[in-house]
Amino acid sequence: MTRSIQAPHRHPQSTFAPRRLRISHLVALACASGMGAAVAQEAPSKPDTVVVTGTLIRGAAPVGAPVSSLDRVSIEKSGAASTSDLLRLLPQVQNMGATDSHTSNAQNANQNITMGSGINLRGLGPESTLTLVNGVRMAPGGLAAQYTDPATIPPLAIERIEVITDGGSATYGSDAVGGVVNIRLRKRFDGAQFSVRHGQGADMHQNQFGAILGRNWDGGNVMFAVDKNKRSRLSADNRHFYTDDMRPRGGPDVRSFNSSPGNIQVGSTRYAIPTGQDGRGLSAAQLVAGNPSRQSIQQGRDALPEQDRISLVGAFSQELSPSVRFNLEAFGSERKYSRYVDAASGSYTVRPANPFFVSPVAGAASSVVNYSWINDFGNFLSQGKERTGRVMAGLDFDVGDTWNGSFYLASSRTDSKSLSQNLNGNAVNAALADTNPATALNLFCDGSAFQCNNPSTLAKIIAFNDRNSSYTMHDVGMKFDGPVMDLPAGKLRIAVGGEIHKDRMSYYEDRNNSTPNNSTIFHLDNSQSMPKRTVKSLYAEANVPLVGRANALPMVERLDLSLAVRADDYSDFGFTTNPKVGLDWTPVSGLKFYATYGTAFRAPTLGDLDPINAGLINVVDRIGADGRTQQRGIVLLGGREGLDPEEADITTFGVNFKPQAAPGLSLTADFFKVDYKDRILTPGNDLAIFQKPELTPYLNAAPTAAQLMALMSQSTFTGNTAEPVAGLSFIADGRRYNAGVVKTSGVDLSARYDWRTGYGVMSAAANANYIFNYRQQFTPTTPLVGGLLNTLNNPVRLRARAELSWAGENARVTAFANFTNAYTNATLANRPEVGSYTTFDLTAQYDLGKLFGPAYQELRAALSVQNLLDRDPPYVQNATLAFDPQNASAMGRFASLSLSYKF
Repeated sequence: MTRSIQAPHRHPQSTFAPRRLRISHLVALACASGMGAAVAQEAPSKPDTVVVTGTLIRGAAPVGAPVSSLDRVSIEKSGAASTSDLLRLLPQVQNMGATDSHTSNAQNANQNITMGSGINLRGLGPESTLTLVNGVRMAPGGLAAQYTDPATIPPLAIERIEVITDGGSATYGSDAVGGVVNIRLRKRFDGAQFSVRHGQGADMHQNQFGAILGRNWDGGNVMFAVDKNKRSRLSADNRHFYTDDMRPRGGPDVRSFNSSPGNIQVGSTRYAIPTGQDGRGLSAAQLVAGNPSRQSIQQGRDALPEQDRISLVGAFSQELSPSVRFNLEAFGSERKYSRYVDAASGSYTVRPANPFFVSPVAGAASSVVNYSWINDFGNFLSQGKERTGRVMAGLDFDVGDTWNGSFYLASSRTDSKSLSQNLNGNAVNAALADTNPATALNLFCDGSAFQCNNPSTLAKIIAFNDRNSSYTMHDVGMKFDGPVMDLPAGKLRIAVGGEIHKDRMSYYEDRNNSTPNNSTIFHLDNSQSMPKRTVKSLYAEANVPLVGRANALPMVERLDLSLAVRADDYSDFGFTTNPKVGLDWTPVSGLKFYATYGTAFRAPTLGDLDPINAGLINVVDRIGADGRTQQRGIVLLGGREGLDPEEADITTFGVNFKPQAAPGLSLTADFFKVDYKDRILTPGNDLAIFQKPELTPYLNAAPTAAQLMALMSQSTFTGNTAEPVAGLSFIADGRRYNAGVVKTSGVDLSARYDWRTGYGVMSAAANANYIFNYRQQFTPTTPLVGGLLNTLNNPVRLRARAELSWAGENARVTAFANFTNAYTNATLANRPEVGSYTTFDLTAQYDLGKLFGPAYQELRAALSVQNLLDRDPPYVQNATLAFDPQNASAMGRFASLSLSYKF
């Protein structure tokens, strides 16, 4: 529904009022309950039976699936400050889609206006990687529910992170196409540990505090952890490669003509407005054609936003009887962000009634001024917050002597808010039409030398856009697993169960940037068509030992089969069934072959389906076909009703070799092939849409005035409704479509060797992701497009990370090398090569407390340095950037020192 509200003008910050998640109260209640129960229980507790990611059968390892685990040692020596930072070190994770490091168009990163970060396995999109906490989903983040941020969980609370780089829909349902990330909590932590960390880079810093408290007793345990992490903003002005003037690197100057002082445009000719004058008495004789002013759109903006996060987690477990255990866990996180974006700018029509009017054309009826408001308002600010939390209660119980059961109830919610500054276009035009020199807008002045405009006039044109969404998810599930029969090779075990979860996403927006004036607030929400769904699921899995020690054969020491199937009934689009089969074959000790085949799917998110949520129609600039000229037009963004699920066929094959002759050596190769169809893409949301013929179906390069005016009259239009349609030259449809297909294949390689020396334990390891091919179909009517692999805005062929570490009695040192291979900038006609990029990291830990006696032996100091040699990213003409933030960080060298103490 929409409505206009007459209200006094208010500063954008005053609109912050999201509903609070009372997660911290629930966490405190869980901890208090656990401490009280510690006195009452005396019976010994049974050890937990581990369930590994990729299987639902307790105590079993997943068959056929490539699963890797990051334990506490790996987490601590990585030097990463958050779970998201840690996972992005994996070569299989591509830095495309939702991330706070860039807002490119690739995989809808430019719609991530809440500045969160998701995990993108295989480069198939953050929506295609399923992120779990203790095996259960949480409500996704972002205004369009486009990612799940693992940084919600405090790093100290994590026992291990399990990553399966294989389709997991037969086990977990939707989204597990690229893979599954499962965060396991330190439920049985006993004692207390505190840590402080300070990080410093050029022109930025980060401070972090963490604590974990836990207690175990006979029959139960409780754990509570907190993490406070604040990172300062990084200004693009402090990174010479964060620019659109690429002439020093042999490229073009693509700075904007919208500048301060600006330019008067007559056709394709621009006349620079002179510097050092206030626009009063400016004459046509002072205007000279041919040397227009230019201004970087990166000036004053942030390369990285300010982030301030606090995260809490609590877990409580108690035996109610020898056969029943009660579990309760809760976590909550609030992340505030703030980012300076581009200064407002545009082309404005000024008429002779304006007291400052001047034109190089005698008798002209108007002047078109290319103008930047950077000296009037500075860079506009985008800020907001995201709160997410989940509460889960469950029972683990025995069913007879050999079977186990589990039941859980979970409720999670994420509230997202983005508040951005803007201009009210109608108020701008009214101020330009003002005939009073004291209050009229003056666009002919040098704002760097004079105060050109009346502050009260500026106050009437400043505006805001306040966007909010709330995603709630309620889950209930039950599972039984156990042996059903004895086979010669062992017990045949199965798991059966079911789940029901209900999702709902509300959205509303308040703005005054396109209303008649900025005292009128326009309200838009999806209350009339709020997207919601109910999903009912049944699943079964069998672990079948075919050959074991009792019936071993030549070259078949062990052979295991896994069969899994899951059926999901969606209330909005129907029924889907996904099977999977896996096989493990051990011909001789130390050598194992494994393979899987299965289908997977991704249901459209509720944000995908909601035409109101992020359903913006806005006036934006796009780079023209020459790669330099900016064209102005309308881009449609957001959701569409009627989307179908994405579907995939996934095949993997792997081999692991641990030679008995070389203890400590492990070699692994995992081959994968993904055929992904009915992808939900936004092909028209591409800055290079003019350079890509395959996107022609999504581009109207010659719209009529009637078409433009029809879009500008819609309630979701966020541009200036009074902007002349004559200045708009295109309509791009960047909304979501089941647009095409992705076919990709490759191999993950890993090697590790640990050996002892007289000076300590040495370790050498390497992990690499090598992609054989990546082809994509952009529309249902176009063929698969090859040649995308190893090009800008697509996955690169090779990413690798190697490490060499030494661990002594009181110290540990690890050096890392990170490699991204060279690739091609296919957005330019001459297809220049982007150089390869190698950086080095270093971490060192020292048991500092041992210098002060036994009471302090758990006091540790750690030093971490990312990009040790402070290497700049390789040059690439990336639209209006001189580097590629998807494959290189703007942060540069960043060193952090931390202290931790456990008692």
